[in-house]
Amino acid sequence: MAQLTIPNTFTTGQTISAVQNNENNTAIKTFVETLSAGGNFDAGAINTEDIANSAITEAKLASAVVTTSKLGSSLTLTTPNIGAATGTSLVTTGQITDYTAINTQTGNYTLVLTDAGKLITVNSAGSSTVTIPLNSSVNLGTGVKIVIARIGAGAVAIAGAVGVTVNATPGLNLRAQYSAATCIQIALNSWLVLGDLSS
Repeated sequence: MAQLTIPNTFTTGQTISAVQNNENNTAIKTFVETLSAGGNFDAGAINTEDIANSAITEAKLASAVVTTSKLGSSLTLTTPNIGAATGTSLVTTGQITDYTAINTQTGNYTLVLTDAGKLITVNSAGSSTVTIPLNSSVNLGTGVKIVIARIGAGAVAIAGAVGVTVNATPGLNLRAQYSAATCIQIALNSWLVLGDLSS
């Protein structure tokens, strides 16, 4: 088995070209401990089999040992998708904050695909109807939830388009101003409405 020979010091521009079949963790530790800020490191020289879990610790790495220029081109750092203002959640200042998009309406309205997961507010002085469309025209998907709230003084009713079954008790009208209900599609063209309702 080939052994790794490591010099005591490294100078700018000096490289270690290869480490093959090395199981001598002491040598690896010495290499890391003595690598100077100006030394170059061949990113393909050492693989995971060459380094024991305890071989390298933060204390053994000088702050300038690892730089962007010393990382192999095959190493890729990615930033996770943390959501956007139009999504259902945001990650801000280290905290996950629940986020609900709002679609404000002032009269009769038929749900659209982008209403999935949203709060639909109806602010009208007169009576309005929020219609749940047929799945063949707007495929909202089984399990989708949409909240409808009555913000104005005018009555708000929830209805299904022809071919859509909407079940609720005691009825499908939002009871009073500031009443709200959650509409859930429980099967194809079949919805359940839960909330502050009246007949």
